[in-house]
Amino acid sequence: MIINIENFNMNNSLLYRIMDKINPSRFRRAAAYLALSAVLVLPGCSLLEPAKEPPKPANPTGVSGKHNPQAEQLFGKARVLWKNGETCSDPEAALDYLDEALKLEPDYAQALIRRGLALSQLGYADEAFDDLTRAIRIEPSAEAYLSRAICLLQQGNTVGARKDLDESLRLDDASYRVWNILGAVALKEGKDQEACDAFEKACSNGDCTAIDAARREKICQ
Repeated sequence: MIINIENFNMNNSLLYRIMDKINPSRFRRAAAYLALSAVLVLPGCSLLEPAKEPPKPANPTGVSGKHNPQAEQLFGKARVLWKNGETCSDPEAALDYLDEALKLEPDYAQALIRRGLALSQLGYADEAFDDLTRAIRIEPSAEAYLSRAICLLQQGNTVGARKDLDESLRLDDASYRVWNILGAVALKEGKDQEACDAFEKACSNGDCTAIDAARREKICQ
């Protein structure tokens, strides 16, 4: 079962009233983690976006010209439902397009990644994991490992998430997304300094959202 992090996005005054009432540091850490997770992790397996995203090439459909033309057309229709790379606006429609694309080209790795994201957003954890694993076997990209790591983290599997993040960093150590999620994993494991170091790395690579949030929560200095 995938946890929807947005369910924990309570307002700060309520959050701190609860922490002050129960007081022990382990509860304070848990509440701070949930507050920071609301900033970091979107529902489903969506990738993080920076506060001000650097310019991207004008290719919103993600079509590469390397695959079956009809499959790419269907993939493009699904891809634009993610708009700027955040949550899918219509995951069921995306699944329809991606199912058809994958019938035409079963080893279309990008389509498998997007179908995994849509399945995860709809709560189908096992099916999402299977698609993302297939994508990794076909094309072991930093994006594929990151996508599966986010799904694993949302299921509470920090060990599995960390392994995938290590692979993603091996392929692309300048990705602010990977550093941010690695920070979230470390924070969930109670490794504050490692979390702060990872958030600093993300900031140096273009996204300071997580480190700013961690500082507001008094986790990092």
